[in-house]
Amino acid sequence: MVIGNIHMGYRNLLLNALPLKESHTIMAHLRPVRLPKDLVLYESGQRVQQVYFPEDALISYLSGTAEGESIEVCVVGNEGLVGLTGLLSDRTAFRACVHIEGNAYAIGSDVLRKEFGRSDVVNRLVLHYATALLVQLAQTAVCNKFHSVRERVARWLLMAQDRIAYSNIPVTQDSLARILGSRRASISNVAGEFQKRGMIRYHRGVISILNRVALEAAACECYPTVLAAHQNSVTAIRIPLQQTRDLEPL
Repeated sequence: MVIGNIHMGYRNLLLNALPLKESHTIMAHLRPVRLPKDLVLYESGQRVQQVYFPEDALISYLSGTAEGESIEVCVVGNEGLVGLTGLLSDRTAFRACVHIEGNAYAIGSDVLRKEFGRSDVVNRLVLHYATALLVQLAQTAVCNKFHSVRERVARWLLMAQDRIAYSNIPVTQDSLARILGSRRASISNVAGEFQKRGMIRYHRGVISILNRVALEAAACECYPTVLAAHQNSVTAIRIPLQQTRDLEPL
């Protein structure tokens, strides 16, 4: 599907934001892949050879200690790409692990890096996304320090739903505890409260969001801040394209 000169055939928002010329160039090198749960895409410090555009997979960026403990510092889904540092340098700063399995497109980092250097549109799109990712990293640090487990669970569930576009989120309470760096008992208490209030249903490792409005009310301000940053990263590229089309002669 095409709207104006924007290609709308992808579930990944960054790919959809590309105009047709750049989309066709990159599309020739895209390879559909299935990302299984717990697959490690990169280890910290590893050279990035493939960049991934998730469609309904959810990837966690993890930062850890020398003792082997880790916490999620960022989550990527259909709003972005995994392997950004492969374009800006050549090695990743974080461990990237598939948290929810799903589909994605893979492309060689060398190919995308070439387009990043050649195309002003691709350059701007990636840099706007990098800015949004920095906002998410900063807000995650704030959230982990200052906000309650209840607020953080609500934030994470909303972000996960946005990035996989499903109301049923395959995540266990144990996984949430590891992701958020919280005690399992604390996660269980929050999940029990949310379920009692009709906000979610938890059954056999799947959390179903039943009342998104109530969940948004329970989340901290980090959720709308990160949401706005990622929405702006796509809008920022589409507005100049629309202005360019408006100036074209009839």
